[in-house]
Amino acid sequence: MRDATSVECHPVALLFDLDGTLADSFGGICEALNAALRERALPEHDVGWVKRHVGRGAVVLVREAIAPRDDAGLMRAVGMRFGVHYRAIYLDRTPPMAGALDVVVLCAQRTGGRVAVVSNKYEDLCRAWLEHNGFGPFVAIVVGPDTFGVRKPDPGALRPVLARLGVAPEQALYVGDMEVDVETGCAAGMRVLGVNADVAMRELLTGAGATAVLSDLRELPGWLAANGRGWQ
Repeated sequence: MRDATSVECHPVALLFDLDGTLADSFGGICEALNAALRERALPEHDVGWVKRHVGRGAVVLVREAIAPRDDAGLMRAVGMRFGVHYRAIYLDRTPPMAGALDVVVLCAQRTGGRVAVVSNKYEDLCRAWLEHNGFGPFVAIVVGPDTFGVRKPDPGALRPVLARLGVAPEQALYVGDMEVDVETGCAAGMRVLGVNADVAMRELLTGAGATAVLSDLRELPGWLAANGRGWQ
């Protein structure tokens, strides 16, 4: 595995994924998904399954949840009910990851406010969660798949953010917990820092091209101090 303290990086902007990176979203997603599946007498999934399948958006999640059934009507019905259940509970069932707010505040302070969240969760849900948990004043730009009409791994989810922040791809760092985050950042010409405690996932993130992989978001300030000029 790549050494997490051996890469020189000088970010002047930080972009973060939301679910699994800033937000401990898996329990709430699992609860809402299983509620929708139960209504159709379909097999339910545990949190471990959700962790492996979340990240590419609700449509992909629902399609994989009902597999091997290939029924567009069923998929729409389960997806609609999942959305209803999730919107009812997600603020209460989605705590921040440990130390996430402190990390975002520090990044905002050190970059002059050049902090963004880029997620495959709809923009309004992202904004509501960020405001609910105190992140709002420290995040300049919030992007979901409905913001620019594309979703990760399309690099078009990141490029307009970089343009709005006034930074080149090589001047920014994208932080995420899944392969789709690494794929998206690399496709946009950015460095990507993976954050995941799971050993197998850490290997996948490294293999996908992550500049480094940390086990905990709270390690980010130390990593930046060791690798980022001006962060000492």
